[in-house]
Amino acid sequence: MGDRGRHMTCQYRLPLLRTTIIACIGMLATTLPPASAAQVSGGLSVMQPEPPRSMDPADQVATDTSSILTAMYEGLVRAGADGTIHPLLATTWTHDTQGTTWDFVLRRNVRFHDGHPMTAGDVVRSFRRLLDRNAPLAGSSRFMAVVDAVTTTDDDMTVRFHLRRPYPDFLLLLSFSQAFVTSPYAGASLSRHADGTGPFRFEEWKSSEYVTQSRNPEYWGTPPEITSVRWIWSAEPSVMDMSLHTGDSDIVSDLPALYAQQMQGDPRFVIHDDANGPLYWIAINMDRRAGSDLRIRQALNYATDRQALVHALLRDRGQPARSPLQPVSPYFVSYAPDPQYDPQRARALLSEAGLGTGLTFSLAVQEMDEPIAEALQDMWKKSGITLHISRLEGGVYASEAFAGPAQKEALQLDGVLASWSSGFIPDMQLRPLFYSGSAAPAGANLGFFHDPDVDALINAGAVETAGENRKAIYAKVQQMIMHDAPAVLIYTRDTLVGMRSDISGLVVRPDGALDITHVTRNRQSRS
Repeated sequence: MGDRGRHMTCQYRLPLLRTTIIACIGMLATTLPPASAAQVSGGLSVMQPEPPRSMDPADQVATDTSSILTAMYEGLVRAGADGTIHPLLATTWTHDTQGTTWDFVLRRNVRFHDGHPMTAGDVVRSFRRLLDRNAPLAGSSRFMAVVDAVTTTDDDMTVRFHLRRPYPDFLLLLSFSQAFVTSPYAGASLSRHADGTGPFRFEEWKSSEYVTQSRNPEYWGTPPEITSVRWIWSAEPSVMDMSLHTGDSDIVSDLPALYAQQMQGDPRFVIHDDANGPLYWIAINMDRRAGSDLRIRQALNYATDRQALVHALLRDRGQPARSPLQPVSPYFVSYAPDPQYDPQRARALLSEAGLGTGLTFSLAVQEMDEPIAEALQDMWKKSGITLHISRLEGGVYASEAFAGPAQKEALQLDGVLASWSSGFIPDMQLRPLFYSGSAAPAGANLGFFHDPDVDALINAGAVETAGENRKAIYAKVQQMIMHDAPAVLIYTRDTLVGMRSDISGLVVRPDGALDITHVTRNRQSRS
């Protein structure tokens, strides 16, 4: 929420055992302003938990950032909420029999926001920038592993992709926000000033407060009904709730389950519940004592009552983690131990590992996830585990979470609490988190897990085109990861979006990002 959120001192702790909520409702009612002028004149206001990382789609991997960028940029294809692929900047595509050469015919009469027409050469330059190993961007790694080269053809409106190997999920990968096409004329300003082809244009980014966008009058497609968009943010759940109630926001993404439950049945609001939400996990530092001993890693898992966490923190809008893949994945197989929660077993394993007096575990969390860590802190005491929580704001958290082994050792960091959502691509869930080549800072393998057999299976699954063989490969890799326990897999959380009841047309993309480009407002139902 910008400065309005930072100046408040109310506390928020989700209920678990003896924890309580202090809502600060009176204070919020006096600090939140009425609906903005943009809303009154046909605009839309959206609140998210965190600010954007960049206006450059290739240099970010954050869901909330992708939501903002989706309104201003477009890819060659788009994925529907169910993962089906539709044309966007490309109208048709073909590939060779091996599936390693793909041709995309581009849509004509498309212009970047800077006024230049989009050409095949522009698209090639956009992807070459994404794939540049000499200047790697935050979103590059997942594409570098798949795409070898991007070129033009004899047809000036066709772009050709040369893949390193067959990749069955290539079209889904191209729908990711990192593959959005950027203008080659934007230059170094792209990180602060978006320049794409989308239905909304960038207007302003006031770093601590908002991003504003306006309808693109030269958009090639059907223009959106909404004339402008104002994106704001707050990590404080009670601010999110009050923002909807006061009308300061029309849409609130990642609405806490407690408030979603309270709004259920209220005619002023609609709750969008998408089961394809992120997986929350603790990456255990394999170079520290807790990570180097399988018995300790298993003890941490047995000390975690996932069902209780889902009930208390998510109000049952989620599922206990039973695999490194989300349950919505067609390759999901549960290999969780039964029972998953066993404090006595956890204590016995710690004793076997020479920690009869207990374990002290240091965990880094970002501000919005602190309630999870606090719940674990109470829970793990029953198993003799003392949890030290390092609560960090976004920039510092990212620096420590993606730090290499030496820096994490200097910080005496035993683990990192994080979340990840890959949509429907199993390779994009397993490779970033558990592939040895993705060890931080190169990727999101934040605990430096390394197993050559797991690596081999991840590589095999990525290229296997036969459905049953692919299922068998991913079943095996899930089994191995669950046995090795390199992480405490906590739960998958439903993506909850709170909306005013006069709002319709919102789409939640497979990667969890919001697509507001087709949102409409029924003014008669506005209350």
